[in-house]
Amino acid sequence: MPALRRQKRSETFRLRLTDAEHGALLALSQRTGICRSRLARKALRELITGNVDLLEGEQYAVLELARQMRLIGINLNQIAHQLNRGDGASHELAERIDELREVLREHELARRRQVAAARARSVPEHGRV
Repeated sequence: MPALRRQKRSETFRLRLTDAEHGALLALSQRTGICRSRLARKALRELITGNVDLLEGEQYAVLELARQMRLIGINLNQIAHQLNRGDGASHELAERIDELREVLREHELARRRQVAAARARSVPEHGRV
């Protein structure tokens, strides 16, 4: 699996919080096991991009799903090649297509669960900790 590239952090940003905000940040950090600076970067990226900022383990899971989807694409190409040959293997191919459809459904559900899990542990708005 390819290594994820890490960008060098060269800029510093100071932030002042109220005691309640700081306490909420500490509680969230302890509950999620994510350091405070990572939580702050995550919250900023989510606000700036409007997307869920996946953690490293989640990024690997998404990469693995993409790898498996590529393998399914290869299988579909092989099926198309056999169909184009017209060698009468249509029943076997139909079964393989049904199997691939089921695998695709499973991968789509896994992807949705991954995104839902990332959103569920996403940094909550102030006061919702």
